[in-house]
Amino acid sequence: MSGCPSDMPAFAIQAIDRDGRRRSLREFAPDETQLRAGLRARALWPVRVRAVSGSRGLARLTLPTGDFVPLLNQLELQLRAGVTADVAIGQLAEDAPKGPARTMLEHIHQEVSQGVPIHVACRFFGRQFPPHVAAVIAAGEASAQLPESLRALAEHLTGGDELRRTAKRALIYPVIVLVATGGLVVFLLGGVVPKFEEIFLSLHLTLPALTATLIRVSEFVRASWPGLAIATGAILLAGWLGARLPRFRHLRDAALLRIPVLGETIRCLATARFSAHCRLLHEAGRPLLESLGTAAELVNHAVLERQLKQAREGVAVGRPLYASLPKGHDFPGFIVPALKAGETTGQLATALEHIEAYAAQRAKERLATALALLEPILLATLTGVVGAIALSFFLPLFSLLGGINPH
Repeated sequence: MSGCPSDMPAFAIQAIDRDGRRRSLREFAPDETQLRAGLRARALWPVRVRAVSGSRGLARLTLPTGDFVPLLNQLELQLRAGVTADVAIGQLAEDAPKGPARTMLEHIHQEVSQGVPIHVACRFFGRQFPPHVAAVIAAGEASAQLPESLRALAEHLTGGDELRRTAKRALIYPVIVLVATGGLVVFLLGGVVPKFEEIFLSLHLTLPALTATLIRVSEFVRASWPGLAIATGAILLAGWLGARLPRFRHLRDAALLRIPVLGETIRCLATARFSAHCRLLHEAGRPLLESLGTAAELVNHAVLERQLKQAREGVAVGRPLYASLPKGHDFPGFIVPALKAGETTGQLATALEHIEAYAAQRAKERLATALALLEPILLATLTGVVGAIALSFFLPLFSLLGGINPH
């Protein structure tokens, strides 16, 4: 049976081991006959064998960070206690509730028990173990420091997840306000303005410019809403497709960096990602050039990615990293002194850790500042839009009341 048997059918198995314990397995084999023979050769007596969906769906399994990190912590504790990796993973699989976690652990345990390295078995689940994560596990195995690598990996994933949740929480309020404002404007233009238009026409009033403009906008929206909807969808689709083009991504990311407050927030978030990934790989024993290349691809910012690749070229010819960053780079100013201190003292990993922590803290502060500035801007915009629409309703009424003879 292959270590990554993507071309073989999968089977769900209930078997009894040599100690009389019932075990649940998921394995791959050319057919059921060969599967049963392989199980008996491993002192497993199959009780039930059932064909299941192929490995393509299995390889796409993922776990939330909140479920994945505890598994890493439990595995680290068992390894530190002297339990071998295959036994520890098997125990985790038995203790895990039914679902993706157990399925994933059972598959990894099966491969590891057959002599496959842990990082190779993990690579089968490419979404859960992307190359940089598998590389850390591989380095831990090669250096006999797997528990330390697992702990560093768990801390890295926890920090990244916390930063993502902070950014998402900061976006919730603006999104809600913008959606509510858009829905209210559409409701007023499509449902309320036409009613007032009928009233004003029946009274033969001379409409103020603001009211006449609002009525024309309402008529345009009601008459052209299919085209507007298609145009909006086309713009969103073009933006989504354009994000896949390197030139468009570079222009977009460069423009975002120039926006006050938001640009600094993006800069700090990208710096925290870069330093976290680079430190993780560097501490795991990967060469600096490899760590820089992987971190550049994971920084998720076209401008900073290009600058990191330029820095990598300088490191490749023997220059220090802090001096290899291009002049006028877009990283925060504190990154060069920190890298210089770390490289000159031989403590690059410690410097990267400080950069990661400081950049993440700065990003959180900038997010809070951006939200504090955005709230009054959104409220003022909402008040202005709704106030202008309400004023356009009342101006003709004021004109009508002013024209009534008091006698």
